[in-house]
Amino acid sequence: MMQIGDNIRIARKRKGLTQEELAGQIGVTSQAVSRWESGAGMPDISLIVPIAQVLSVSTDMLFGMDSEGNDNQLLMQITNQYQKIGSEFTDPKEAALNKCKYLEAELDQDPGNFVYAMSLVESTAELSRYADFENYQCDWDNRKNKAIRAGMQVIRFCNSRMLLERTHYALAWIYIHEKDFTSAREHIEHLPSVKENRLQESILAQVASFEQGVEGMKVVLRNNLQNMVRVINKEILYAVEDMSWNDTPENTVELAMWGLGLMRQFCEKKELIPYCRGFFSDIYKYLLHADLRMENYEQAKKHWQELCEGMQMHYSYYQEVLQDENLMGLFVERQLNRMRSYTQEYMLEKQNAIKDRLRDWHGAEKLERILS
Repeated sequence: MMQIGDNIRIARKRKGLTQEELAGQIGVTSQAVSRWESGAGMPDISLIVPIAQVLSVSTDMLFGMDSEGNDNQLLMQITNQYQKIGSEFTDPKEAALNKCKYLEAELDQDPGNFVYAMSLVESTAELSRYADFENYQCDWDNRKNKAIRAGMQVIRFCNSRMLLERTHYALAWIYIHEKDFTSAREHIEHLPSVKENRLQESILAQVASFEQGVEGMKVVLRNNLQNMVRVINKEILYAVEDMSWNDTPENTVELAMWGLGLMRQFCEKKELIPYCRGFFSDIYKYLLHADLRMENYEQAKKHWQELCEGMQMHYSYYQEVLQDENLMGLFVERQLNRMRSYTQEYMLEKQNAIKDRLRDWHGAEKLERILS
């Protein structure tokens, strides 16, 4: 583990400050900073937070504990808080806004925390979907600017590739909303692409095969497939959502049904089921939207029933996993926590949220025709 003085020096240089400038901002002499960085002395504990704030880093980073494990633990805490917010605010606009408020408050308390900064950018990107709703007061310009500043802090000073990529991805969405497509593409250029066919996943399983044999290869293959399934499902969902508003409903139904058929194939390999969860319900939401645009109520009834049955299938499988230690070993802890949160009450909340969206889009009379 590196000494705190090494970490102060690294962060100071990244920030572009001299020893004298850092000393002036925290109220010590430049000789004190020099002693810390050379290992001849240690800063007083009361100075740790001010140093982290000036250098735009977390206190964990100063102590050499800015690890992936700590990041993942904090991300799990944030996810749990999101679920609480989602339960309290069933309107997705209000849920997105309150996620931003929660993260803004956390970042004010810990301004050098890259996980909070990245998460704020992501929550603001989510809020951008609703910022132009008529009469929706979310102080968009101020929140957008806060998120961009937080994102640039991550990009300038963070070493975690995961946090960097998630930040670039979310910033691209914010700039797309702002119709600043040049800036959006600049962030997209920093993201990995499948077009070169040289991703980690394309070779990691083979490394494991040579190193550990076929059993090791199968473990890596499972992890790879879980990640790849999410990418494919996300691509289909985004396209279905866009088409449900901007293309014919017939074309929307065609793509949605193809995507859901592909998802059913994925789910035949049961360890892929959790990686279809949210995509499954959201694709059905936009499929039902297309059905109602066509006023095809019989088809919409059928699709609503399929949605409810599919959510129950997810619930049943998660209960099976959570009661079997061998099955639990197929999933990372973050995914297991998501399974634990998938209760009957959660399913009902999600179904009611979809009903609310369809009611907003098409009116109560049309919605009742597919629920009766």
